[in-house]
Amino acid sequence: MYDVIIIGAGASGLMAAAAAASKGARVALLEHKDDIGKKILATGNGRCNFTNTDMSVNKFHGSKALIKNGLSQFNYSDTICFFKELGIPAYDNAGYIYPNSRQAASVVAAFRMELMRLHVDVKTGINITDIKPADDRTGYCIQTDKGSFKSKRLIIACGLTASPKLGSDGSLFRQIEALGHHIQKPLPALCGFSCDGLNFKKITGVRCDATVASVIDGQMTEQNTGELQLADYGISGIPVFQISSLMSRALNKGQKVEVIIDFLPAFSDDELNGYIKDRSITTTDNRSLNEMLNGLLNNKLLLELIHKSGVSPDKKGRLLTDDDCKSLTRSIKHTAVSVKKPRGAEFAQVCAGGIYTKEIDVRTLESKIHPGLYFCGELLDVDGICGGYNLQWAWTSGYIAGEMQ
Repeated sequence: MYDVIIIGAGASGLMAAAAAASKGARVALLEHKDDIGKKILATGNGRCNFTNTDMSVNKFHGSKALIKNGLSQFNYSDTICFFKELGIPAYDNAGYIYPNSRQAASVVAAFRMELMRLHVDVKTGINITDIKPADDRTGYCIQTDKGSFKSKRLIIACGLTASPKLGSDGSLFRQIEALGHHIQKPLPALCGFSCDGLNFKKITGVRCDATVASVIDGQMTEQNTGELQLADYGISGIPVFQISSLMSRALNKGQKVEVIIDFLPAFSDDELNGYIKDRSITTTDNRSLNEMLNGLLNNKLLLELIHKSGVSPDKKGRLLTDDDCKSLTRSIKHTAVSVKKPRGAEFAQVCAGGIYTKEIDVRTLESKIHPGLYFCGELLDVDGICGGYNLQWAWTSGYIAGEMQ
């Protein structure tokens, strides 16, 4: 018999275990993978950007009530202090906070040592087969392939379906729904998208600084600038990830989604148009348009954008008309691609969606259906942009659920 059982040893589950045990609770942590913290190890390219000092509600999508209440109780400064006490001093890179070691493994090791110190009973490689409230309504019975467990309180931190190989595979959804809760369809976020509008097979592998703007049913919603990655299926990279959540939600609703790409954000339209005109005027030999603009963009990408502009790449640069210059500028600065679908959950860093917020007390994260049942982490309807926000939500929600006694 435990005071608290936590299902899921990802970021939020580990924080919940530490928070509960530090209050004196006897805690068990159940994880169906063979070790704890698998998804933490993959964050920030193995460096673990674990929070961000630019923390605000507008960095997140989903339930604003959950986000506001959560951050008011455990914010980025609390996270930095928490890890400092575990022996993980922070490295601040323009507000992006990493462990000073720049190793995600340091964070997992610190949790492992802290849970040992607090005598948390960690059980890995264990699969949950059933969850039921105790007959006397004083706790929960958890059936597993390694025996049964009982606790006064239960915290579920199993995640949704992003990166299922690392543990979040939806295998607990059936048991959650059997308890009377409802889960909004998990949608891939922080992911790439399949698109039409360019010959992506010809430009696959190209990376360039670009500004991407999402347009949903004709209305521009978000934009971001950074290194765009072009793949055979469409678009990816950090700037796409940053606008991904709203696009996934819109596609799920059947809305029309486009992305407008500016492949030269360092130039204004007038500056680029003037540059192309000047090159045409100063080109006195028989260079083709492609040769004349050599060095402006990756050559594969440049050829594709010239083709999209309607101007022949074989046209002599010195023969460009004003209309040609305008068409080239539009193609480079305002290419629209039609967004068809997000890549699968196996390629997503997080998922949008989760337990319906109306079924949860937004202050405590306790179920309104079953007293003593709590949810935290990605399983809640909150997802953040890149930059440490999703881990901050994991620490925030795990701490709140764990400290509730």
